[in-house]
Amino acid sequence: MTVSLLFASQVNAVVYLIPLLAVISLVYNATRYELPQIIIQRSIHFFFTSVIIMGALMTLLALLSWNL
Repeated sequence: MTVSLLFASQVNAVVYLIPLLAVISLVYNATRYELPQIIIQRSIHFFFTSVIIMGALMTLLALLSWNL
C-alpha cells in the first residue's frame, strides 16, 4: 500500500482529531488561567504544538510501516 493511500484512509480520523484537539486545548488552558486573553493565546500555542507533534508521530509511524 502506498503512503498516499495509507494517508487517504486515515483522513477521517484526522478530521475528527482537529476539533477535538481545539476543545482539549481550550479546556486545559481555561482550567489553568483566568484571563480570556491568556487562555486564547496559550490555547493557540498548545493547539499548534500538538498538531506538529501528532504530524511528526504520524509521519514516523508511516515511515516505520513502509514495507510491512
